[in-house]
Amino acid sequence: MASYEDYKVLRNKIRNYDPLSIVLPCITKLHEISKNAVYANGGYYPWGLLYLIKIAFLEGGKNSNKTATIENINCALDYVNELAKESRFFNGEKGGASKFMRTLAFQQFWFQRSITSSDLARQLLIFDGAAAAKLNEEFLAITGLEINTFLQMLLSAWSGFIDVSGRNYITKEWFAPLGFSEKVIESFFLLVALSVEDTKQFFERHYENTEDKLLQLTEQTPLKQYPFLRINDRYYCYSPYVLQEKIKHAIYDKLKDAQGRDFTQAFGVIFENYINRLMDENNLSYIPEVRLKEIFKKRRVCDAVLELCDAVVLIEVKGVEMHPYAQINPTNAVLTTQLKTSIIKSFEQIYEFGHLLKNTEEGRTILKDKALFAIVVTYKEMYLSDGQDLWNEFLAEPLQTYTTAKNIDSTCVSLRNIFFTSVKSFEELIKVVIANGNIISEILKKAAEDNSDPMKKKYLFDMHLGSYAQTPIPVLDKIFDQAIGELEVKLC
Repeated sequence: MASYEDYKVLRNKIRNYDPLSIVLPCITKLHEISKNAVYANGGYYPWGLLYLIKIAFLEGGKNSNKTATIENINCALDYVNELAKESRFFNGEKGGASKFMRTLAFQQFWFQRSITSSDLARQLLIFDGAAAAKLNEEFLAITGLEINTFLQMLLSAWSGFIDVSGRNYITKEWFAPLGFSEKVIESFFLLVALSVEDTKQFFERHYENTEDKLLQLTEQTPLKQYPFLRINDRYYCYSPYVLQEKIKHAIYDKLKDAQGRDFTQAFGVIFENYINRLMDENNLSYIPEVRLKEIFKKRRVCDAVLELCDAVVLIEVKGVEMHPYAQINPTNAVLTTQLKTSIIKSFEQIYEFGHLLKNTEEGRTILKDKALFAIVVTYKEMYLSDGQDLWNEFLAEPLQTYTTAKNIDSTCVSLRNIFFTSVKSFEELIKVVIANGNIISEILKKAAEDNSDPMKKKYLFDMHLGSYAQTPIPVLDKIFDQAIGELEVKLC
């Protein structure tokens, strides 16, 4: 396994070169390889290039300011690839294979998942309406921009880097055809771009958050927060990959960064409303939380109960993401700490409510001897697979402690019947329902069966949906068409 001494070899090489002589060629290469499949670029990997950009800003020019050649950069990239070859998670804790796969997924999967119309429409729908009015006001106060305007400008900027022009920077004039004022354009770039010196300081602050520098080999680049580098009047886009990831979660990320816990609490409510709306608009029969609280007075209930012809599905909605440190260092202790108030709490609610369904008259009226499943819907993908995987890693001790203290039957819900979906995966499940009818129980039973077989197991819920036809969600299509229509009007 690579050591800090190995890292110092890379660091000392980079210290000899002017940072921009590494950064700018890496940006050019990132744009070049974004046109191909990730593994079809002759050993140039986006995560390696982005990591090298980070090290160049942190260490470049400390010994001398020579101009790095392509050969120097390729040599450094080869060394980065060598450092990242081994995983510490194969030695020691339970669930090492899952931990290795999870770190790899966080590092690499987002480069292979293109932005879709739903990624824009979802944000516009989630942050729409009276429930989100205060968050809209706060976003405007924080940024100087309306949510809709910010997303339109991000989309417009991204469109400049996905054609065959070879463009890797834009200027403020890029937005001239859209009629945005100079003040609006200035506000936009303040949100998405940093100067060279500010980028160095940004990385220095971020770097202090992780003592083990080698862990950061598998991180998701912090440049998602500021996907543009400002040099004079040019705004260099580090990579179309990075910019599209910024677009996918732009509003959530900005508000969470600004408000912290206050945002998480407010977002939880509107996120739950969004999931309910998806079920409402597609005629899924479910019992909402407010009704469950009436049925089971003063008892802990789930966010919704989805009623199927031969199954009942407990729905837990958590507007959360995996903490960045847990993404790169998912030890059992770290996962237990970081997931205590979200995922572990979800399991407590699932088991407490599952026990109610099987052991109370009101519960048996709902369950009716049907199969029992649970889905935990998170805002971002957390790569948690199913309940059995989590039990094998870190969940056994905290969940057993809880069920024992509460005198809850720990077998009331099968661990293999508990699934995790990101909001994007849940939308795909809805798309399957629109195309095929309500076959959710069929999907869940097959998924549980496949996950029990190591040869058929899938680590992501949407992998279980790949063989089913999908039809777009009408409300999301409508909102996306409206947003594009508004952009087209501005261009006229």
